[in-house]
Amino acid sequence: MDDKKSQKIINVKNRNFFSRIGAAREIIIFGLVVLLFVVFFFTTKGIVFSPDALRIIFVAVSELGIVAIGITMLIISGEFDLSVGSISAMGALLVSKLYGTGLNPFLALAIALIAGVVLGWFNGFVTVKFALPSFIVTLATMMGYRGLIYVITEGTPIGFPVFETHPIFYKIIAGELRLFPIPLIWLIALTIIFILVLNYRRFGNHVLAVGGNRLTARAMGINTGKTKIYCFMILGLLSSFVGILRVTRVRSFHSLQGEGIALMAIAAAVIGGTLLKGGVGTILGAVLGTIVIVLLKYGLIMSGIGAYIYNLVLGGVIIVVVILNNIIEQRRKI
Repeated sequence: MDDKKSQKIINVKNRNFFSRIGAAREIIIFGLVVLLFVVFFFTTKGIVFSPDALRIIFVAVSELGIVAIGITMLIISGEFDLSVGSISAMGALLVSKLYGTGLNPFLALAIALIAGVVLGWFNGFVTVKFALPSFIVTLATMMGYRGLIYVITEGTPIGFPVFETHPIFYKIIAGELRLFPIPLIWLIALTIIFILVLNYRRFGNHVLAVGGNRLTARAMGINTGKTKIYCFMILGLLSSFVGILRVTRVRSFHSLQGEGIALMAIAAAVIGGTLLKGGVGTILGAVLGTIVIVLLKYGLIMSGIGAYIYNLVLGGVIIVVVILNNIIEQRRKI
């Protein structure tokens, strides 16, 4: 009984502690988001707030943000996954292929999501079972999964005209609700769910504890390996879902789909205040980091500056944010 009470006290203390740290970082990133909106409002002469521009930004934020949520959970647990782009493409490929055989798109969706979970499980299992660096494991699976896609498709695009045959599926997955694209609603719903999971559920406390100090977490009775594998599986699920969102929206699949999304999602998590060493991070911060990345890209393009300077500016933003995060972390330790 005493052990249960002490466990509950530790969980509450951890939640309060991480909430305070996360709030400080979120305030900084939220301020950056507001600043970018103000700057680009003037540099684009208000174009950034036009309905068409907002629709483009909302879709981009949604697709990257959903992956960023999953990768934030994983990084907090102390691991990485570079294969999310390949898993995302695999989900899109499966739903397209299965639909092409005449399978109902909702059933094809379910199978593709399960495949994403399985691929994520494989990443986690190999990492945990053989005590290998997740960076190396997922670098290998990134190439392996993508290679399998090339073998299956031979580089040939696959159509996904679900808009004509199953309009209800299209509306639920990638349609619009007035100005708001449905993927944005998916992002908002998933953000709320994972905020609650990370901050108010036992699993969330386990993720924070495992990433903060694995040995201490194990001493508390937490199955650290299982917790990490679950995080890999969650990321696999969300990555596959994003692939399905994208292929439904653009109505065709190509073998390069999803390339580069892993690094952008990691960048969003880092900008949002997630520490790469694990143990610290917030879901809201990751979403705000996603908004920063997308705003920078489209704001620069709409300002007439061009996309060539985007990576330079984004790199500078990441460096500045990491320095600020480091300052916050050092003050916390004083």
